[in-house]
Formats: sequence, C-alpha cells, structure tokens
Amino acid sequence: MGVRDYTILFLLLETGIIANELIGISVDDICCEDSTILIRNTKGHRERLVLFQSKMKTQLKKYLVIRGQCDTDSLFVTLENTPLSKWQLQNRVSYYGKKAKINNVRVSCHTFRHTFAKISVKQGAGIFELQQILGHTSMEIGPSLCESLL
Repeated sequence: MGVRDYTILFLLLETGIIANELIGISVDDICCEDSTILIRNTKGHRERLVLFQSKMKTQLKKYLVIRGQCDTDSLFVTLENTPLSKWQLQNRVSYYGKKAKINNVRVSCHTFRHTFAKISVKQGAGIFELQQILGHTSMEIGPSLCESLL
C-alpha cells in the first residue's frame, strides 16, 4: 500500500488530475514510451493526454511490478485487487495529511491540483497551457483555484 499511495500522491502532484480521473486510469492508459497517460474519466467527458516526467515513469514502473497481475485493469487497486474507489482515495490522502501533521490547510486530491497549478504558473506556464493541461474547456476556473494562483 505504501508504494501505491506514494505513486498516487506523486501522480496527483505531477499531473494535476482530479480524483475521478485518477481512479479511472487503467494500466493500458499508460504509455511509458511517450511519457503520457490517457485520461478518460474526465468531468467534461473529453479525453486528454497528460505528460509525466522520468521520475514519475520510474515510480509507475516500480508500482506496476509490485501491483502485479489483477482481475481488474484499474491502475490503482486495493489489497483485495479491486479498483480503488474515490472514497478510499480521498481517505488515503487525508490520512497522509494527518500523518504529516498538516494543519489549517484542507488536504485533498483537489489541493494537489491547486498546488500543481500554482507550481506550473511559477515555472512559467501560460494560462492557455494550464487550461489545456487541467482539461478546462473554458477560461473560467473556480474561485478556489484563482485564490491558490495568487
């Protein structure tokens, strides 16, 4: 579970995907040759590719070896080899927030998305590039994301 959870946290921060997108990833959606993941389970029902870097590739390969063969194609699975649910994902993220003694900040999958967006902007990503990466179909972004970018 530790390697799985680390991979999840790393992937959330690396890509800015939301919880539903993460639990919707299947093993076949990962293309290590192109360093991309096909995101199918999107809020706007529009598939997109997200890129990941070499350290994420190494981590995904490590996790896949430990994950082994399962009856499900879902990338992230439980100890019973069933697909990880959104509730289980959110529970694990909250658990690690408490374990890290993070206070006065909501620790959630969406917090990782906001952190990803903020880091991307600080590193020079343009608003249109960020819009595409996050899968937004319009220039409107939520108030909480706006606040985190400021």
